[in-house]
This record gives sequence, structure tokens and C-alpha cells, in this order.
Amino acid sequence: MRHTTKQADSRPMVQQYTVRANRGKPRIWIEGKRLSFSGLSVGDHFDMTRALGQLLIQKRANGARKVSGKGERPIIDLSGASCAPFNTGDAVAIEYRANGIIVIRSEGAQ
Repeated sequence: MRHTTKQADSRPMVQQYTVRANRGKPRIWIEGKRLSFSGLSVGDHFDMTRALGQLLIQKRANGARKVSGKGERPIIDLSGASCAPFNTGDAVAIEYRANGIIVIRSEGAQ
């Protein structure tokens, strides 16, 4: 299975994902209703931070990055160094929470 999404009650929505390549660099592509679940819409600004092997994405009014996309289809496209600490082929879990997104290495991945 390429990637799946699960959601139950008040728990975060979780997507299993494999970091892909774009022009030889790692790429994480997040779009649509998953972003809306985390409170992110087209045109919103956000910041990214890295801590303990995780990538954190949080909506910020004056964030350094901006959600792209059109209409009701928001997109966050991370590539190259933006994907750190993950590399092409890494299995990750993307947790969509009401206050942001957390990308972590999937359990069992090396």
C-alpha cells in the first residue's frame, strides 16, 4: 500500500507515507483535506522546526513558509533540505493534529 490515512475520534489523523524523490532530492507532498484537518488553508503561513528526529509544521500568522494550492486544495510541498531529517525511501508517519503536523519515522523503520 502506497500510503493510507486513519482517523478515530479525537486522535490525530495518521498517514503512512514513503518519502519520494523529485529531481534526485527527497520530497514530501501533503495536500487536501488532511491539511484542512490541521487548520491549514491555501495562503496560510507556517513555520517548520526539527526536534528529536521529527519535523514539526505549525500555522503561524508571520510564518516563513506559505501553503500553496488552489481553491479547496491546499498543498505543502517539501523538497531537498526541507525534508531533513528524512531521506528518499524513508517510511514516515505524518500525524495531522488540530494544532499542526508532525512527521516522524514510522515504527519498525531503520
